[in-house]
Amino acid sequence: MFFTLAATLLCSACADADEPKAGEETGIHVQVSPTLVNPHATTETQQLYAKLLGLYGKKALSGTVANVDWNIREAVNVHDWTGRWPVINVFDFINIHASKDVDKEGWLDYSDMTPVDNWHKAGGVVGMMWHWQVKANNGTNMTCSPGEKPGETSFNPSKVYVEGTAENKQAIRDVDQVAGYLKTMQKKGIPIIWRPLHEAAGNTYEFEGGGAWFWWGAKGPEVYKQLWRWMYDQLVNRHKLNNLIWVWNSQMGDHDWYPGDDVVDIVGRDNYAALMYPLMKEFNQLQEEYPTKMITLAECGSGDEVHISLWSKIWAQGSRWSWFMTWYDYDYNNGKSEEHRFAGKEWWTDAFQSGVVVDRDEWKSMK
Repeated sequence: MFFTLAATLLCSACADADEPKAGEETGIHVQVSPTLVNPHATTETQQLYAKLLGLYGKKALSGTVANVDWNIREAVNVHDWTGRWPVINVFDFINIHASKDVDKEGWLDYSDMTPVDNWHKAGGVVGMMWHWQVKANNGTNMTCSPGEKPGETSFNPSKVYVEGTAENKQAIRDVDQVAGYLKTMQKKGIPIIWRPLHEAAGNTYEFEGGGAWFWWGAKGPEVYKQLWRWMYDQLVNRHKLNNLIWVWNSQMGDHDWYPGDDVVDIVGRDNYAALMYPLMKEFNQLQEEYPTKMITLAECGSGDEVHISLWSKIWAQGSRWSWFMTWYDYDYNNGKSEEHRFAGKEWWTDAFQSGVVVDRDEWKSMK
């Protein structure tokens, strides 16, 4: 989520040199569910999940996110730096309001599936996330951020699942639009790693006075959980989308926000610092809290004060994230910066040279 605020930063006092305490358990020590929560999942989606599960604890998949929305720009960076492609490319529905298929003046076209098709045909895994923007209080801007200021939104998540409300009507329009794109992918046989409504608790549990970063978390855990289940019902039961692997984001300490084992396939964590020992502690804590779910580092990169640890060190210390996804650097991608803010050439070179990170070619060769 480095769209508005950095995801949780670990304190700079926690240095990479910190080591696990004697006898502290590392690696995988849980029994993950062998099946997806949707009993009607497509064959391709079941196969993707089974392949992820077969690799879990042995190696990590590499992943990048689109530069804002509908492209593979960060994956190209990785290939330029290392000569290798990441496995996962995550696209973002952040700008669906400006797609040419719904707005003649739009600046991009989500109905053009070329970026997704090409990634899938090349053997990559397709991920989707959604910075779900709604009208800001000024009636002009689009935003995810809750609040009373003109550039924030008072959009009420507790009314989304109340039939007939303005929020319900808008949410259904937006979900129907996204479902149309996902349905096209389903028809093409493309399984999706789907991570909606992410980072709901924000920094609520990080410090006194913390709160939600996005409108979908603005009314607390009970409203959020019902919203998640509403979306699951809309996409799976109403739209018959069976190509989704549902990933829920933990902000640590937010178990009350967990929607439930029956509507979540994988638990993710976003961390913009990724210090070794604290990161391992977070991995172990998530295993204990969600013992039937794979755990993934859904977003990562350097934070404002702390650089991301090298992946070889993260893995050597014992945390076994299913995959990682580094965040995009808009300035780097547009020639305004010579150094990548989140994870650059040195980091990616180390990751692939570690021997425990899978690239796209290796992934394709795996059964």
